[in-house]
Amino acid sequence: MASERQIRSTRPQSILLTGALIGDRAPDGTLSDSLLIRDGAIAWIGTRKDAPAADRVIDLGGSRLLPGLTDAHLHLFMRAQELLNLALGPATTSVEALLAQVRTACSAASPGEWVMSADYSEQFLKERRHPARAELDAVSNGRPVLLRRTGGHLSVANSAALARAGFDDTTPDPPGGTIERAQGKLSGVLTEHAADIVAGLIPPPSPARTSAAIRKFADECLGFGIVAAVEAAVGFNHGFEAEWNVWNALREAGGLPLRMGFMLRIDPADARRLDLVPSGIDPRWQVRTLKFFVDGIIGARTAAFSETYADRDSCGLLMEEPDALRAKVIEAHAAGWQLAAHVIGDRGIGTWLDCLEAAARTAPGEGRRHRLEHFAVPGHDAIARVRRLGAIVVPQYGFLHRLGGSFAEAVGPARAQRLYPGRSVREAGVVIAGSSDHPIGPLSAYQAIATAVDRTTASGLLLNAGEALSMREALAAYAEGGTFAMGHERSRGRIEVGRRADLAVLDRDILALAPADIAAARSRLTLVEGEIVHSDGTLAD
Repeated sequence: MASERQIRSTRPQSILLTGALIGDRAPDGTLSDSLLIRDGAIAWIGTRKDAPAADRVIDLGGSRLLPGLTDAHLHLFMRAQELLNLALGPATTSVEALLAQVRTACSAASPGEWVMSADYSEQFLKERRHPARAELDAVSNGRPVLLRRTGGHLSVANSAALARAGFDDTTPDPPGGTIERAQGKLSGVLTEHAADIVAGLIPPPSPARTSAAIRKFADECLGFGIVAAVEAAVGFNHGFEAEWNVWNALREAGGLPLRMGFMLRIDPADARRLDLVPSGIDPRWQVRTLKFFVDGIIGARTAAFSETYADRDSCGLLMEEPDALRAKVIEAHAAGWQLAAHVIGDRGIGTWLDCLEAAARTAPGEGRRHRLEHFAVPGHDAIARVRRLGAIVVPQYGFLHRLGGSFAEAVGPARAQRLYPGRSVREAGVVIAGSSDHPIGPLSAYQAIATAVDRTTASGLLLNAGEALSMREALAAYAEGGTFAMGHERSRGRIEVGRRADLAVLDRDILALAPADIAAARSRLTLVEGEIVHSDGTLAD
């Protein structure tokens, strides 16, 4: 893959894409099959016989041409950490296999060196349980071990790691987290802030290695036709300043071929201390959003609900007291930031809406487009409240496919039918910005689109068919919803003359196929502002 600077230096003045499935009809009623790009923008759409001359002509051979997609919530930095640490992802299918991999990694580690995985999940294991602390101790030879569950909201630690954090059987739970026990003894399972305390002890990989891994993952995004991405929580993995330094170094080195937006996991007081202010709408590198965590996740039973979980006598956790959160939200809103919050359960969602409503009363700010990340199980009045606030919803329909069955077990059948609504949100006039939350959810937008349409889990469980979107509506969440979240809706997100030439050429026509047949779709050719930033080599001039 050529660097962004190399691509820009060799971009032809004009490119004609022909033989495409575009979906627009010319004035005489014929179906458009060609598109001219000039100076990074779409300059003409029509039929091949009427096409203007161009410096370069690429025949797409009947491929479906789409607007480039925006993933409005994913974790590039977290995925980079996965690439640089012990891999315990879906290919690790049993506790025995996991322990064998941990044993090998610990044998190769220096004395005292941490062994960490950032892509572990008990959902990948046939036993559907976490390894016990004693099991990890038996294979770790005294090395500290931390297995961070995909997403970072839960971790499993061995005794050496717990000791380094100062945790013992008498340690109380920290605010916004739990140190779990079995028969009064530490089990090794940590949630939320307790997991963060241990993770914070691990030296991060070098900035150079992290930058290289981020670039590698950015190329993977381009292969799915993703042209813009919003990093969902700068500071979530190794603290804000360490991570922000990596991102700034990447920008100084030429940036990424992706258009980037950033949600900063800092309070408004931290933003002031660091002299950070909202950037406004920026087409390539946008810094205007502060990110808050209101509750946890369903998998760790830390998402905050108004009623107990179906399988545990707990309603989950709020990460901080509502009054303290409200004060921060009011301050950040008044300072001009777009605000986003991780909200899963109905109590977490309601708490965030309370804060946004208080901020709106204190300092009205039209068009800020505050965000609700996940919006997994909203209360019955939540959608109407979102609409009144002019806020947007950023769900991950791909979760329903991968994790919907385990979610349903946790929340029970009634609440399971409220998981990740689609139709009711759209009909209320609320913008849906499609996202993956990768690496927790599948990166492929096409898997998420398919699940938004068929509402079916990997095991075949149907979750409220009444919330299904049409194929075009689900596609619009990725093509247009994310551009709206970033304030780019006037410049990209549709194939129209005058818009920036952010485009994806797919290997199948997803608009003509059943949901099950689109999930494996990939991009043959991806362009950002008229630059070819990805090619699978199957298309030639």
